[in-house]
Amino acid sequence: MKTGLMAAGIALLCAMGLAFASFAGPSVDTDGDTVFDVLDNCRLLANKAPADCDTDNDGYGNRCDGDFDNNKATVATDFGIFVPDFKKGLDSGKGTDMDCNGAVVATDFGLFVPNFKAGKPGPSGLHCAGTIPCDL
Repeated sequence: MKTGLMAAGIALLCAMGLAFASFAGPSVDTDGDTVFDVLDNCRLLANKAPADCDTDNDGYGNRCDGDFDNNKATVATDFGIFVPDFKKGLDSGKGTDMDCNGAVVATDFGLFVPNFKAGKPGPSGLHCAGTIPCDL
């Protein structure tokens, strides 16, 4: 009898788990970095750990977030924030280390330029993207 109740309980939990999982959204990984889009802070550019840092904790991974002043636009003021960090070679805490390797160098500038052209951060799959703090 206990075995039957235990099996019924396990079956119920499995059914409930499947029901909840259906609300999580489709298991899609647009950028192929092995992080599903709903959990990916940079959906269109591969940035799996350890390159998935979000220095300013705004829900957009550094790699796709050139909006260093968090005004929801990547414009000349962001370039003005990038240049001093580039000269020092260190991130001032704004996310200018776009490849998350600990230094602000030419590769970070190469990642910043497409962000600058895009004019905005993201996109991110996180539900809290654009708010600080944004954490899972």
